[in-house]
Amino acid sequence: MDFTPLKLSVICFPYFPSKDTGRGHDRYVFEIVENLKAKLGEFGVDLGVIEQGFSKGVFAAGSKLLQLGFDLLSEKADVYHAICPMGGAAAVLFGKKPLVVTVHDLIPFHLKDFDSSWKYSYVRFCARLSIKKSAAIIVPYRVTKDEIVARLGGDAAKVHVVNYGVDHATYYPRPELTRATNRVLYIGEVSRSKGVDVLIKAFEQVKKNVPDAELVIGGKSSKDQPMLEELATSLGVRDLTFQGFIPEEELATYYSTTTVMVFPSRYGFGLSVLEAMACGTPVVAAAALDAPEFVEGAGILVKPDDVDSLATSITQILTDAALRTDLTAKGIAKAKSFSWENAARGNREVYERVRRTTV
Repeated sequence: MDFTPLKLSVICFPYFPSKDTGRGHDRYVFEIVENLKAKLGEFGVDLGVIEQGFSKGVFAAGSKLLQLGFDLLSEKADVYHAICPMGGAAAVLFGKKPLVVTVHDLIPFHLKDFDSSWKYSYVRFCARLSIKKSAAIIVPYRVTKDEIVARLGGDAAKVHVVNYGVDHATYYPRPELTRATNRVLYIGEVSRSKGVDVLIKAFEQVKKNVPDAELVIGGKSSKDQPMLEELATSLGVRDLTFQGFIPEEELATYYSTTTVMVFPSRYGFGLSVLEAMACGTPVVAAAALDAPEFVEGAGILVKPDDVDSLATSITQILTDAALRTDLTAKGIAKAKSFSWENAARGNREVYERVRRTTV
């Protein structure tokens, strides 16, 4: 697509463009902004970024909302892109048009069994408002588009699938590193919604067949972590480490020295799965929502909450060298089709369509 010069305003609220916070939405806005900057000439973008700094927790984010209002009052652009529905709702209220909003998932509509707080009620309100009032919606998965149309009555014509990417300069096969013989790795939020309880129960079974297996759980803690640690203790699970938050610069080494990466999330996909695949690490993921779009054919998918199937799949990878070799090759090949440059280019095409149809 030929691009003509466009003034774009990226609304980050309540997130912050960074690779280092451990939050997927922060990483998303960082990669989109950096890749747009890298291609300013090719894409014809005059880029403005509205961000209020890092917000840790709901109350910190709320305190930034007033500042966002002041920032939006003076902002003028050809197209506005809110990287999530909360920023999108604010842009709607301030009359910023034409508006593009990224809806990463509809997890707040699925989480009622785990968190029914007012926070998720607010997020659901913002999602409905953004989907109704924006000129275009960007989603990373086809399944999210289908759910927006079916659940929320969204207009399919204005919902565009632009996949997440992988930073291939950071995540790539490293044959010089030695993989542990029987190490299982999880990277993500340490919570029940991400299926960490299922993983702990499955790992108890894995240990019966692979006694020297070890499990490393890395990622941000949540209110569930004490319960999950207690679960591991009550089951008598040995060789399990809660590693805590792992900095970005260390992740590639973790992926490249583990035997299998496991992501048993009940609700949605994690960038860590794609990153692990790019590093040549076999993956097992729960076939929830969007995961099949990224993993199918290149990793093992199991039903969410199925402890036995998860344990069997992990054990198969730990004990079958030929299977590991096959999944390594397939994972690397699959991950190559995803890049942040392609994501930025896909977003730019949406901006251009919006501008042309709203002039």
